[in-house]
Amino acid sequence: MNLIIQVLIFLLTVLQVLIFVHILLSWLPMFGVHIPSYHPAIQFVYRVTEPILAPLRRYGRVGMVDLSPIIAFFIIALLKNILRGQSISRIIALAITLVIAFAVHEFMHALVAYRLGDPTAKSQGRLTLDPRRHLDVLGSLMVLAFGFGWAKPVPVNPNYLRHGPKTGMAIVAAAGPLSNLALAAIVALLINGLGIELSSFSISRFIPSFGELLLTFIWLNVVLFFFNLIPIAPLDGYKVLLGFLPYPTAASFRKLEPFGPLILLVLFLFAGGVLSFLIVTPTNFVVDLLI
Repeated sequence: MNLIIQVLIFLLTVLQVLIFVHILLSWLPMFGVHIPSYHPAIQFVYRVTEPILAPLRRYGRVGMVDLSPIIAFFIIALLKNILRGQSISRIIALAITLVIAFAVHEFMHALVAYRLGDPTAKSQGRLTLDPRRHLDVLGSLMVLAFGFGWAKPVPVNPNYLRHGPKTGMAIVAAAGPLSNLALAAIVALLINGLGIELSSFSISRFIPSFGELLLTFIWLNVVLFFFNLIPIAPLDGYKVLLGFLPYPTAASFRKLEPFGPLILLVLFLFAGGVLSFLIVTPTNFVVDLLI
């Protein structure tokens, strides 16, 4: 690998570590841990990371929680992947796929909620296949950097849902991942039925072939199916699990919801093998069955 590229990757890794420290410093108070901000080392972390995070804050705030450090973390991960030689065409294929997959995923949440009696998503313009209404900056960056992520959650008022709030929410939550599995199966059936030849080769470094697009579409939708079933907020598996838990247990489990993105980040960093076992292994098995 070119020395300049190695140096750039090293510098980006250092910056990534500093941003991760920034994340911990920002989020630890929510766990009751307070670290004095006047320490020189902490001041250094803020001085280095703040110019990068400031422009991202308009896209990365969810309620009172600032997700801009996590967004920056995933942008750097994406840049490192490109410097290491990840095909630009692969990233483009992922981007095209996620636009379709996320739009259908969130539309199905909204549609099922509406069919069960909740007009909230429709009144907020989410009962649509327009991807601009559904894409989430952080979740989309995760797809491009790591191959899996999420879209902007559809608002649902469980009190309107038939079958009761808990069961209704579980049904609405399950509709998203199931729609991704259905998309993968439909495309696989078309490929097999029409005899389309698949290829993982790109037309160029920047342009994916039709075969690469189809393979990526099937693979990513199956990944999203398994990834979204993980019972950590903001993923659908979290809401499905809440539907089966007794009310006292569910109330206790909800206290972890604000920390879901941080828990996911820690899993990506320190438990990659576990995530691979939970997501990639069954994904490869299902994709092999489909095609």
